[in-house]
Amino acid sequence: MTSLNGIYDEIVDKIATPKARLILLEILKGEGKPDRVIKACLKALEFLPDDISIRKLLAETYFEQGSIKLAEIELEKITKQINDLSSIYKLQYELFMKEDRVEEAANSLKLYLAHSGNDQDAAQLLSELSAPSKEEASILSTSTLAEIYYKQGELEEAIKIYKQIVKDFPDDEKSKTRLDELMEIKETEKSEKSKNGIIKEKKLVLIGVLERWLANIEKRMIINLSSQA
Repeated sequence: MTSLNGIYDEIVDKIATPKARLILLEILKGEGKPDRVIKACLKALEFLPDDISIRKLLAETYFEQGSIKLAEIELEKITKQINDLSSIYKLQYELFMKEDRVEEAANSLKLYLAHSGNDQDAAQLLSELSAPSKEEASILSTSTLAEIYYKQGELEEAIKIYKQIVKDFPDDEKSKTRLDELMEIKETEKSEKSKNGIIKEKKLVLIGVLERWLANIEKRMIINLSSQA
């Protein structure tokens, strides 16, 4: 009579596609059958030595079972495979550049350099992609000057500079947003000054009234004192 383990072996062996085989192995692992998973992974890798997913499952199972050295060996094989395939990121960079997708191209180069850090040409390409353009550098330096004026209390001058930036670089959304913020600050300050001016005016009127009352009181006191004399 065929044992349960024998049935498992037979099922795993008869599964043709790597994906379906991996799914079954993950089920076995989830059911707490690590020994069956390890045996099946090793057998599958005899025929599919480049299958990273199965080797990853084997490394995970070894690690969870406390077989650290065996897990390390499998992980080293995986990382070597990944490093050998890392050139696809450089090819992806070239594809993105042809489509003018600069940000995605830069990300592909970063991934490539994570595996091939000694490629000086790729590092130079990434540096050039990351460096600001002349237009960006111009905006940055000018906006920095505007912020210096703002911090010194020269709000009008800062607004004037940002208006010029927006005029010269209409697609610069960051400068547009900052200009709107400064204009709002200006309106708030104007409103506060107007409010303070009204309050000051009311105070002056009140002081004038009080001064007239005081003058009348003093005048009456003088008259009373004269009549008593």
